[in-house]
Amino acid sequence: MPFTIVSWELKNFEVNNNGMGIGKKKIYFGLASLAVLLAVALAFYFKPVKMQDPKPEQKDEIIWLVDSQGYLVYPSNRGEIRFRRDNLSETANLTISKVVYQSRQGSVYGLLVLPKLASDLMPGVVLLPGAGVSKESELELAKKISELGAAVLTIDQRGVGETTGKLNTIEQDYVDFLNAKEPSQHLMVYDALRGYDLLYSAPFVDPERIAIAGESLGGRVAIIAAAIDRNINGVLAISSAGLNFEMTNDARVNIFLKSIDSDHYIDQIAPRKTVMMHNSDDKNIPLSAALNSYSKAQDPKQLVLVNGAECSHGYCDSM
Repeated sequence: MPFTIVSWELKNFEVNNNGMGIGKKKIYFGLASLAVLLAVALAFYFKPVKMQDPKPEQKDEIIWLVDSQGYLVYPSNRGEIRFRRDNLSETANLTISKVVYQSRQGSVYGLLVLPKLASDLMPGVVLLPGAGVSKESELELAKKISELGAAVLTIDQRGVGETTGKLNTIEQDYVDFLNAKEPSQHLMVYDALRGYDLLYSAPFVDPERIAIAGESLGGRVAIIAAAIDRNINGVLAISSAGLNFEMTNDARVNIFLKSIDSDHYIDQIAPRKTVMMHNSDDKNIPLSAALNSYSKAQDPKQLVLVNGAECSHGYCDSM
């Protein structure tokens, strides 16, 4: 079934939520005539947005840079978010939709999980998978969070699943950086920021209560994204830690390494909350690395340690 093309805004929006019963304003439309569309528009007192396929963002619309201190910079005003959405399935309490939205140099595919009933605007969570992990593999965690009453968007990272592009090696990313080309590590951060923009624009999400979460690599990306955009309400990093690079004698190398290391950004999250969850016997990221990252975070912060043999890396039920 082809995607239903959807665009929403906080005040003036057109949304096909297929009977989910979410939000205070609902407008359903399909293969209606132009006259019907105009009648609906007049009835709800807004000028409809012309619907079209998402367009790739133009290079001159977005500023990308790394400053002299090694901080990645993207603007807080990233423009209108264009996307498509199609409902996939339901559970007793949740509705799951597939979404695709435009980012830099391609499209990002995700799954949007929503509670079926909500009496008011709900919080939102952008959930970022670890390296090589698909949005489908992250779906169970997204459901658990959504069952608490939140709208959850989880995505395919670059080079995984349906999302275009690829995740380069750090060495190749450094070559791109020297040639003034956005490294894939930076582009993943931008993808996460656009995921935040998507939830922010949703008429059923409280724009002041959107957090960002991630597992492993996704946790690092989440921390960097939240440091860049201070409107993000907080961070949850699961089985994650900074890269803890050793600095070199080359200033260019050092600036690049800092720009992709979440440890360089984690103290910028405060006064928003930073929460880290880690298994004491994590096989991929040692607890010592997570503790090192946690020590760099500023209050308010919280560390949740789990002891579980079944939890080798990433989220597990004991969390």
